[in-house]
Amino acid sequence: MASRSREFLTGCRDELPLQFGCIPFGLLYGIAAINAGISPWLAQLGSAIVFAGASQLVIVQMLTAGAAALPIGTTSSVINLRHLLYSASVAPYVRHLSRPWRLLLAYLLTDEAYAVAILRYQKSAVNAPASTDEPTDPPPSQDFRHWYFLGCGFTLWFFWQLSSAIGIFFGATIPPEWDIDFAVPLTFIALLALLMRQQGAATTAVVAGLAALAFASLPYKLGLVVAIMLGLFAGVWASKKTQATNRE
Repeated sequence: MASRSREFLTGCRDELPLQFGCIPFGLLYGIAAINAGISPWLAQLGSAIVFAGASQLVIVQMLTAGAAALPIGTTSSVINLRHLLYSASVAPYVRHLSRPWRLLLAYLLTDEAYAVAILRYQKSAVNAPASTDEPTDPPPSQDFRHWYFLGCGFTLWFFWQLSSAIGIFFGATIPPEWDIDFAVPLTFIALLALLMRQQGAATTAVVAGLAALAFASLPYKLGLVVAIMLGLFAGVWASKKTQATNRE
């Protein structure tokens, strides 16, 4: 029988393996923030408010380059557009929750938290009775999966704040030979491997990867935006085709 505490602790446990990539990522942000001339308290506060690793790195890099506020805000907003897709994917499972719950989960909705939580939400599709055509979710009064989501998000938030603080206050003592830049691609490779279990994920990954290479020459990194959109459409098409095949 599911319970609030069990779902929360299970979410924390399932999110832990991804922290091997999150921790050096946070260290990298902390070091970059200090090198950009940001005061330690402001760098830590920014980590807590923004809570988005890729955007935080871009912000401090653009500050280092002397960019103005408008380009920084525009660039970071474009980078975070993927969260709209995450929100659309999660929305059907959390629309019954109160506004404070939805706001809290929206704040915690990051790449790593989404990758783990969405698999828990979709678990009902795997465990659905063979006699039904559609996945069956538990009634709202017995649905504690948002506590699992909370556990995922809290675990990531805790380690992100901790690793950011270590990078901010002790980053100067980290030997450059460690080369912690590897954390950024490592984190997203881990997410990709985790999400490959979803319907249409392989098609999405292949189409988006090929599109990113094909449109890499577009200015302002617009090739990545095109790759995201093409990958999204390919994933939706593959998922609908799979569902139609399963109904036959």
